[in-house]
Amino acid sequence: MAKYGLNRVTLIGNLGADPELRYLDQGIALATLRMACTERYRDKEGNYVDRTDWIDVNLWRSQAEIVAKFCRKGSTLYVEGRLVNRSWETPEGEKRYKTEVQGTRVILLDSRPATSPGAHETMTAPVSSVPEVGEKQAISQTQEAQQPQTPQQETQNDEPETFDDDLPF
Repeated sequence: MAKYGLNRVTLIGNLGADPELRYLDQGIALATLRMACTERYRDKEGNYVDRTDWIDVNLWRSQAEIVAKFCRKGSTLYVEGRLVNRSWETPEGEKRYKTEVQGTRVILLDSRPATSPGAHETMTAPVSSVPEVGEKQAISQTQEAQQPQTPQQETQNDEPETFDDDLPF
């Protein structure tokens, strides 16, 4: 019998709103995303039906800042992370529950805008980068931010590139 389980989530979806970026008391950046993940299937009559799940995703530190800078409503993202359940009590005494995804890896799937170099980069953070309750020390990222590179000029050619190779098919 396994002693430990696996808690892993992989999402591809679109942002339903601009990311909400805020900073906690310790200066740690937190971005909250509302992702729409749509699945298409056929019903009994053979008609296509779209079913959309709205999923809350939290990103921390540099990932939060990068996503807030480069993503907007409608942006397409790939997110890896884990499910986290939160509970709290309202002022009226009601117990509330919420399931969210703690993002550990994000890839922007949109085409890179010409004005924002580096917008199509992968952002990863180790699992330990999610702040724990009572965290007192600053945690450094294991992956330093990469220097943005200037996009290379590509020449426009109206004719398709041709090859002299003979293809076997």
